[in-house]
Amino acid sequence: MTDNLEINKILEQLSTSEEQLDFAQPNHLTPAMKAYQDYYGFKQSNLSFHFGKITIDQNNVHVQIFKPNHSKGNIFLLHGYLSHVGYLKHIIQFLNNQYYTVISYDLQGHGLSTGKIASVNTFDDYGRIMEKLLTIIKKELSGPIHLIGHSTGGAIIVDYLLRHPSHDVDKAILVAPLIHSNYWNLSQIGLYMLKWFPFIQHIKRNFRQNSTDEAYLRSIKTDPLQSDNVPVKWVNALMTWNKKIQDYHESKKFIYLIQGNQDKTIDWKYNIKFLQHKFQNLQIAQIDQGRHELFNEAEPIKRIVFERILKYLES
Repeated sequence: MTDNLEINKILEQLSTSEEQLDFAQPNHLTPAMKAYQDYYGFKQSNLSFHFGKITIDQNNVHVQIFKPNHSKGNIFLLHGYLSHVGYLKHIIQFLNNQYYTVISYDLQGHGLSTGKIASVNTFDDYGRIMEKLLTIIKKELSGPIHLIGHSTGGAIIVDYLLRHPSHDVDKAILVAPLIHSNYWNLSQIGLYMLKWFPFIQHIKRNFRQNSTDEAYLRSIKTDPLQSDNVPVKWVNALMTWNKKIQDYHESKKFIYLIQGNQDKTIDWKYNIKFLQHKFQNLQIAQIDQGRHELFNEAEPIKRIVFERILKYLES
């Protein structure tokens, strides 16, 4: 069992490594990579594994590719705020078992990627890196490309699709996407009041009961790659982005939205109405008893989510 001191050293080694991502040549699993996978619970077999960084706009973006021996398509998978690729293991392994190649990366300021911890100046920063990485993926990998994003990852995909109505990705799936967070009006009031206290730059993070999987809830509290604070700058960036997307034109793109009806992290009822307005062909699957972390829910909720994803991909 890897202890905290040892895993901290390993994560530091991986995050500062000069290893560039090679799309053509899989990695030999080093002891550090193996320790990373073991710590976050990856169970892989019959896969080509690519692990390394791509430098985009002076950010070292850490990317991982999980490719089965026989692949029928590519999934570009985006995690949510305060998370990282390590917590996508269940959905990655499920998609691999269905013969999909999965490409995922740690958002800037998250996981092994560089950037100010859990922060961005604007949400455009998220979108710009995602878009440039997607362009590279299109050049390097053959076959259809589908987008799946959870929470903030879903918001990044929403922004991309609305800004690029003529994009050439295949299917897009939003899982508990972030538009408005829960208690949105109170957050606005709090942000306004903080203007009187400019020395306050971070808000203490509240670890929510956002899953019915108790093991998951315990793990995030001890994960070295988690942040204990939410930067005020990030909250402000979210508010500014929300004003901006109101003016985006509607899209005829077919979108699949999966949403838990016990989600207390986002204002999911508002978000659904907003997305119904912006996407004329929005299909919604509501998950009974599902909370926010639908990729890390307990069974059978997680299984239902994965089955819905697969049915839509193969419809």
